[in-house]
Order: sequence, then structure tokens, then C-alpha cells
Amino acid sequence: MLNHFTLRTLCWFLLVIPAPVAMGQEVDWKGTVGEAVGTLQRYLQINTTNPPGDVTEAADFLQQILEREGIPVTRYEGAPGKINLAARLKGSGKAKPIVLIHHMDVVPADTSRWRIDPFGGELKDGYIWGRGAIDMKGTGVLQLYAFLTLARQQVSLNRDVIFLAVSDEEIGGTMGTRYLIEHHYDELDPEYVLDEGGIGSREVFVNGKLVFGISVAEKRAFWLRLTARGIAGHGSQPHDQNPNNKLMRALDRLFSQPFLTVSNSILDALESQLGSLSPNTFTNAIRQTTVSLTSLRSGVGDPPKANVIPSLATATLDARLMPEMDADAFFAEVKNRLGKEIEVEVIHPASPSAVTPHDTPMFRALSTAITRHHPDADVVPIIIPYGTDSRMFRLRGAKCYGILPLVLSADLIGSIHGDAERIPVNQFETGIRIYYESLREVATHSHQAQD
Repeated sequence: MLNHFTLRTLCWFLLVIPAPVAMGQEVDWKGTVGEAVGTLQRYLQINTTNPPGDVTEAADFLQQILEREGIPVTRYEGAPGKINLAARLKGSGKAKPIVLIHHMDVVPADTSRWRIDPFGGELKDGYIWGRGAIDMKGTGVLQLYAFLTLARQQVSLNRDVIFLAVSDEEIGGTMGTRYLIEHHYDELDPEYVLDEGGIGSREVFVNGKLVFGISVAEKRAFWLRLTARGIAGHGSQPHDQNPNNKLMRALDRLFSQPFLTVSNSILDALESQLGSLSPNTFTNAIRQTTVSLTSLRSGVGDPPKANVIPSLATATLDARLMPEMDADAFFAEVKNRLGKEIEVEVIHPASPSAVTPHDTPMFRALSTAITRHHPDADVVPIIIPYGTDSRMFRLRGAKCYGILPLVLSADLIGSIHGDAERIPVNQFETGIRIYYESLREVATHSHQAQD
């Protein structure tokens, strides 16, 4: 007997998914967009919050769509519920594959702060709302329908194109991309990876100017715990061994001046093409090493007693290093500024980093497709201040580009991980076509591989 979910999903397939088109037939973009909208709405209704990060139902959902198109699917399970899904369009093997990657898991949503159900997949005011609408189920659906269009058009490929849906990204990718790279990399071995990271915007890079930033590198997370020790006592009798005072003085020294930023070719290219960037938190973060004070802990009791001087005070720092910055030199500078009274512990070392060149056929194909649909756009390589699964592929030599090919306002970008995450439906066709045209260009022409 069919269970409720299976019957509901079967009915959905019969209603919204047409039969594959014949080779060379003009693409029905309106129909494709309609499918993509319905798929994303249903996808968002599957709660893949991480933790716990069980993506079984989401993987089943995507697998059914792909297999109905006659595309074989391979499942890799890093741990119970941590499914990773790969679908492959076979090429001639003249070149290494292209991987389209997105993660199925999402960060938690505080439902009390949402005015629309974060797991409802509701279409309202021209947007599809929900946790993961941008990060990263929406991106994954645009990739999926570019991939399906290649299959339906029966495009003759010179390399495999792989649609990869992974788990666990939101908590580091241990059972997702890291698991795949450690255990199944030979089955992927891509030349190019298209991932999240970059966006188009008229507000973020240069106010009033349409810029698409394609990520080619990531800053490196380096997390530290600071500890100040002192002598406990009665709050009515201040003394110079209060650990709170020691820690606050040390933090004041730490943040009294910016950290040195090493020369960076990506930043140089960005500023050469765009000139001055708009001053905002994003452009500030991509131009220099940054340090954020993320927690302060002290006091005695729960809640802490107001009349007790504690013997211990701690803080955590989230430092984001530019790719070329020497982590040991940075660590030495932090310790020097904090002084000898503060103990400094590394709780997350700066991982190795790699930069993808932007003089490649894939970057040019993305740039051409973007400017075909947005003639007034500048397309530039950028460093992003946060981490993605691309960092692990880059260390294996793959050329990775992060781009959601939509034009987003600062408000929409700010909705990522927030309580009003949503994606504009009126840009779905353009987004799918940019992916499709880029894939078709690189996967059907003989481009000499570049280092």
C-alpha cells in the first residue's frame, strides 16, 4: 500500500513533470520554470534542519525526479540519514567532469520569528519563502533544471556532467563532501565545480551598478579562545586581579588597530575593474583579515551573582584570514597584542587554502552567459568571507566557482540564515539559462585544460 508521502509525491510528478523533449527541440523555458517553482516549493517543505541533518526524504525526492528522466542515481551514505546523491550525464570522456553541487541540509529556523512558515514553501508576493530558499535548495533547483535541460535536449557532451546533492554542509561537511572526497573522489574527479558563494547585486559591490561576483577563493576561519585568570572576591572591594578587567584591557589592545592585509591578486583585479567598492560589512570582509568577538563568559552562579568577582573570564574570537596570510604570523600578532596575562587557545586552526584561477573556459562561459542576459553587468572574481564545500574540492585541484546567478538586493542577501529567507521567482528562467548555457559551452567544446 502506498503511504501518504509516496502517493502525494506521485500525484505531484504526474501533474507537473512533462515527458522528455526530443533532441534539438526548442526549450520550453516557461514550462521548465513552472516545474522548477513547484519542485522548490515541495523541496522546502522537507525539513532538513541540521542538526540533526537527516536528508533521507530530500534525497528520495530528488532521486525520484532524476530517475523519472531516465538518469541513473548513486547514493553515498556517510552516516545514517547523511545521504549524498550523484546523478551523471555521460560524455565522451575527452575532458574531466563538471560537478554541480548543492547541499540539502539547512540551518535551524526559529518559527516564532517567521511570519510565513519556514517549511511551507509558500509562493507569495513574487517570492518562494522558506528556510533554504537561497541557501541552498533554491540554488540546487536552478542547477537541477539546467542539468535536466541538458539531458532533455540530448546534448552531445565531451565530458560528464554530475549533479551532486550533499548533506552536512551546514556543520562542516564531515559526512557530506568531506566523506565523498575521502572515500569516492575517483568517481567524481572534476575539472570544474559550480557551487554557492557569489551573487549578482546592484547594491552590495558598487551602489547602483550591477555586479556579479563569482567566488574563486574563501577566507580561512581561525577560531581562538581567550582566558584571563584572577582572584575571586566580594564585588564591594575592587582589586587589580579582576579577570574581567584583564580581559577587557587585552581586547581593547587587540582591536585598537586593524590587522595587516597581504597583497591579493583577486582583490587587485576586483578593484581594478570596479574602482572603489561600496562601504558595507560584506565588502569590508572581503578586503581584509577580520576578527569578531563572538562570546564573553564570566561570573559566578546562574544567573551570575552581581556582587561576586569571579576568578575566570573567557572570550572567543572568529578570525577570517585572507588566503595568502600566514596563520602563524597572525597568531603571534594576536598573542603579542593581548599580552602575557591572557592564555590563547586555538579551537579551530586555519585550514589550508587554494585559489581558483579566473582565466579559464568556465569562468569565461559564466561571464558570457551572465552578460548575455544582463548586458549592463560587470562580472568579477571575488573572495568570500565564509566557507563552502568548494574549499575541499580546491585542495584536490578542482577549479571551483561559486555563483547564484540571480540579482539580489541587500535585503534578500540579508535574509540568508534569517527569518524571512526567500527567492524571487521572476528570475528563475534567467538563472536556469545562465547555468545551462555555461554548461553547454564548456561541456560541448574542446577547451584545452589550464592550470
